[in-house]
Amino acid sequence: MTDGMAAGCWLVAGAAYLGLEAIAAAAQPGYRYAVNFISDLGQPSSPLHTVMNAAFVVQGTLFLAAAILLARRTGRGNGVFVGCAAANAVGNVVVASVPSGGSGIAWVHVSAAAVAIVGGNAAILAGHRLVSQSRWYRRASVGVAALGFLAFGILAVPAVSATGVLLPGAVWERTSVYTIIGWQLLSALWLVRRRRVG
Repeated sequence: MTDGMAAGCWLVAGAAYLGLEAIAAAAQPGYRYAVNFISDLGQPSSPLHTVMNAAFVVQGTLFLAAAILLARRTGRGNGVFVGCAAANAVGNVVVASVPSGGSGIAWVHVSAAAVAIVGGNAAILAGHRLVSQSRWYRRASVGVAALGFLAFGILAVPAVSATGVLLPGAVWERTSVYTIIGWQLLSALWLVRRRRVG
C-alpha cells in the first residue's frame, strides 16, 4: 500500500511537471528548451507563468510526500533522505513564489533553485536503497545523481549562463533538474513492478 502511494506521488509529480512545462513553453513565443531556462517560464511576462509555477509546487510537494512514505515504511535511519527531499520541496516552492528576474531579489530565486537541484539529486543518493537493492537500479541511481551534480557544477560556473560550456547553460540546467524527474519516474515504475510481482 505504502509503495503504491509513493509510486503514485512520484508518477503524478513527474508527469505533471513535464506536461505543465511543455504547455507553458508552447505558449511562450520563441521559447526553446536548449536556449531558454526553465525559470523563464515562471516569470510574470510568460503567458502561462502560473502553470509553470504550479508545476514547481506540485513537483516539490509530491517528491517530499513520496520520500516520507518510503521512510516510514522502512523505519529509522532515513532522516537524510527525507531532509534532502524537503530541501528540494522548499526550493521548488520558493522558486514558484519568487520568480526570476525580480528587481533586487533575483538572488532568492537563484538560491532556491540551487537548493532544489542539490537537494533533489542528493535525495537520489540518500534514498535509492529504500526503493530497491537491485545492483542495476542502484548503479543507475548513482549514475543519474552524478550526472545531475556534474550538470549543476558546470552550470554554476559564472560564465556558463552567458557563453555556455560545450552546451548552452539552459541544457545544463535542464539536465540537473531532469535527473531528478527521471529518477523518480524510474523509481515509481520499479515500485509498481515490485508490488505486482510481490
